[in-house]
Amino acid sequence: METVSPAEVERRYANVREAIARDGLDAVIVSGSEYSGFEGAVRYLSGFLIVHRYAYVLLPLEGEPSIVFPVEARYVGEHGTTWIDEQVFVDAPGASTKTCSSIQVVPCSPT
Repeated sequence: METVSPAEVERRYANVREAIARDGLDAVIVSGSEYSGFEGAVRYLSGFLIVHRYAYVLLPLEGEPSIVFPVEARYVGEHGTTWIDEQVFVDAPGASTKTCSSIQVVPCSPT
């Protein structure tokens, strides 16, 4: 397993936060799905390898990130591989006790 230094994690977050600020956003939600084969962005921002269903990383402009898993993932996967302290398990995507007053969806385009 690749070890990522705290300095590298901060560099990654700084790069994403620069884009968040540039685009006038409060945060980004990065999604990944084991079913679609698109797990790389979640792993890049969290260190977590998705082995069951999906995961999301919420990276705010300021403050600490969170990682969101489906509730059944409590028993699947190595959650200790993520360097994100706040791990949230939900019944369904979007079903969290945390709420946002407004979310702007910005599609990504490959570069």
